[in-house]
Amino acid sequence: MTTPDDIPPEQRARAANRRAWNEISARYQADHGAGDLDVHYGPWAAPDAELQLLGKVQGCRVLDVGCGGGQNCIALARRKAIVTGLDLSDAQLEAAANHAAVAGVAVTFVHGTPEDLSGFAAQCFDLILSVQTMHYVPDAPRALAEFHRVLNPAGRLVISLDHPMRDCFFNLEEQSQEIYPVRGYFDEQPMRWRWPDSRAWLTSYHRTIADWVTLFAQSGFVLRRLLEPTVPADRLDAWWPVDDAMSSMRHLPHGVIFVAGKE
Repeated sequence: MTTPDDIPPEQRARAANRRAWNEISARYQADHGAGDLDVHYGPWAAPDAELQLLGKVQGCRVLDVGCGGGQNCIALARRKAIVTGLDLSDAQLEAAANHAAVAGVAVTFVHGTPEDLSGFAAQCFDLILSVQTMHYVPDAPRALAEFHRVLNPAGRLVISLDHPMRDCFFNLEEQSQEIYPVRGYFDEQPMRWRWPDSRAWLTSYHRTIADWVTLFAQSGFVLRRLLEPTVPADRLDAWWPVDDAMSSMRHLPHGVIFVAGKE
């Protein structure tokens, strides 16, 4: 008989993250809606119309890893890409399918994890996009190995996530953001935190920029660009006004984007 203690910690964390996203999905989608015509890289960066990281995607076979409610999938499908969205959360995928139906675009949605893309053939995608997802993935080396396997030789991998520097300012005991570092940048312990105003607990994994660069190289990727984008001014003003006690957060990098290709 299997007991909770027999289940590997990474598997337990993955299951807990799935439950959490199922719980918060309805509220999250109510806040974000069905998206717009642009591809977005998360709250800390300008959209693709400004960053121009994807280029022409018409006819490209795209895998959106951690697609959530399908907003980026829909934007890519509107640009005539052939899009597959993958997500861990059943509720998020249901919302994504509904959004795509309302938008009148064709997107294939698949339940799964980045570490197991066995349902896809080798070299079957021209572009892999993952926004605000990879810091939830316990086994990043395995996920990157899978990305490398399913990406065609001339393909691109674009990963956007929270900047690891942000983790230094989050107090796990108090579940609060601080104005000074309370955690070491090189502390590799997983972070368990509660989604604001909910009962949903998530686990994320802290990896330094150097860790990510090393992981890309070990997985056979060549890093083409590394961006630490400036947070749009309107968001800085909304979250950390200049006269706010937390205004020092305006001076930190909050997001990072990796653009990679195969060797």
